[in-house]
Amino acid sequence: MQIRRGFTLPEVCVALTVFSVGMTGLLACWNFFNREVADERLLLERYDRVASTMESLVAEASPCADTLFTRTLPVRLERVPGSRHLAWAVAEQDGLSLKRLIHCR
Repeated sequence: MQIRRGFTLPEVCVALTVFSVGMTGLLACWNFFNREVADERLLLERYDRVASTMESLVAEASPCADTLFTRTLPVRLERVPGSRHLAWAVAEQDGLSLKRLIHCR
């Protein structure tokens, strides 16, 4: 009896199939991870834009109008009842909003 070294064709086919299924699963997880990272970056950019708009309103006394148009995005002002110089500033962008009490002229 002669001993042959190596793999048979069915063994190679099964190994390639298992390898292909595993690689497909890893690529699907990798794509999901990349999408999540991109979504987090976009959310962080929106938050940064809204927060910087709010900080600019706090740094400078703005007129008490209904709406302010800043360099980055519009801000809605809601006056505080009983006070001429206080207003709630609401800055919104794509579902992200911040509300802060500001002093206005």
